[in-house]
Amino acid sequence: MKKYISIILSCAAVFFAASCQKVPVCNQGQGYLSLGELRLSVDEEVETKAVAAGGNYIISVKNASGDEVLHKTYSEVISSGDKISLPAGEYTLEARSAESVPVAAFEQPVYGTSKAFAIEAGKTTTVGELVCTLLQCKVTVAYSDEFLATVTGAGSTKVSVTSGYPLEYALNADASYDQSAGYFAVSGSTMEVVFSGNIDGKSVKQTKVFSGIAAKQWRQVRFVLKKNEQGNATFDIEIQDLISDAPINNDLSAAEDVIGDDPDAPKGDGGITLVPDYEAGCDAEIADLTNILIVPVETRDMSIKFKATVPGGVKKFTVNITSTNNAFVNAIAAADATNLDLINPTEDNAIIFTVVPFPHGSELLGQTSIDFELSAAQDAIIAYPGVHTFTMKITDQNGCSKEIPVVMTVE
Repeated sequence: MKKYISIILSCAAVFFAASCQKVPVCNQGQGYLSLGELRLSVDEEVETKAVAAGGNYIISVKNASGDEVLHKTYSEVISSGDKISLPAGEYTLEARSAESVPVAAFEQPVYGTSKAFAIEAGKTTTVGELVCTLLQCKVTVAYSDEFLATVTGAGSTKVSVTSGYPLEYALNADASYDQSAGYFAVSGSTMEVVFSGNIDGKSVKQTKVFSGIAAKQWRQVRFVLKKNEQGNATFDIEIQDLISDAPINNDLSAAEDVIGDDPDAPKGDGGITLVPDYEAGCDAEIADLTNILIVPVETRDMSIKFKATVPGGVKKFTVNITSTNNAFVNAIAAADATNLDLINPTEDNAIIFTVVPFPHGSELLGQTSIDFELSAAQDAIIAYPGVHTFTMKITDQNGCSKEIPVVMTVE
C-alpha cells in the first residue's frame, strides 16, 4: 500500500516538473517572472475564524500602464510553475480572494495584497511569500442591555462608509437585532451611523460621524443608555473594540486608535494539544513533533500516530502544507491541498488523503479527541528530500484556537 501511494505522488511531481522545464529562450529586452515560489498566507488578525488562502485566490499582474499581463487563480499559478516572459520594466502583482471588493455587503470579506517588482532583461524575478489582509473595514452593531430594555418598536441602524451605499442593520420590536458583519470598501476615512427607531414609545433619530476608518479594522457600533443634564434617559452611539478601550466621539479632529481583535473573544488555546500517541503504538523515536526524521521503510517501518485533544470540541480544523522541496510543493498544489480544510475537503483533495491520511470530513465537528494514523505517509514522503511542514490550526466551539506545526524531514 505504501508503494502505491508513493507512485501516486511521484507521478504528480514528474508531470509538473516536466512542465516547468519548458522555459522560453531569452530575448533581448525580455526578462522572466517565476511564480513557482509564490506562496500566499492570510493574516487573520481581524477575524476570529480561520480564512485560508485557498486555490481560488485571483493572481493578477499589471504593467506600469495598468495593462493586465497575467490573470490566473492561485492553484493554476502554483501547479504550472511556469516562468513568464515579460518586457523589462515595472510591474505590480495583486492577489485577492475575489475578483472585486464590493462597496458594501454583509458577510463578504475580501482578502488581498499587492507587491511592486521590476523585470530586468535576461534575469529571473521571484515574488516569494505574500501575506493577504482584509481589504475592507468590518462593522458590527450591538446594543447594551439597558438600551434594549427601552425599545418599544422596530428600528434600524444604517452604516455608510461610501456615501449612498449604506448597510441597514435591523432592530426588531422584541429587542432582537441583526448581528451580521458588514464589510465596507474604504474610499475615505469617515463612517456615518444613522439610527432611527422607537424608544420609550417615542420615534427617535440620531446621526453620528466617526473618523479614522481604514481597511483591516473591525469597528463595533454600540448603543448605550445615558442620562442628560436634566436627568432624563437618553442614548449615545459609541465605537467599541478599541485597543485603548476609549470611546470614539464625533470630533473628526480627535486622534483614534486602531481596532484590533474582538476584546470579547476567548483567551488562550482552550487546552488544545497534539501529541504522539504511544499507547496506540507510535514510535518511541518520535518525541518532538517539530523534528520527525523520516527514514526508508527498509531501515524502519515507521508507526506515526498522534492524538489531538480538543476539550471545547472541534469547530474548525485546517492544515497548511509547506516544503523546501519544489516537486513536493507542486504535487501538493495539484491536489489543491496547500491549505486543507479537514472538515470541508474538496474533491481535488482526495488524492492527498491517500498520501498523508489525515482524518477528515464533517464527523470531526464537535469531536474532543481525534486519532491520527499517518504511517502510510512514510513511503510517499521519503521520495522528497527536504523539510516538510504541516501546520495544523484547530479552533474549538468556544473560539479558542491553536496552531501546531508537525515537521517531517527527509535527509
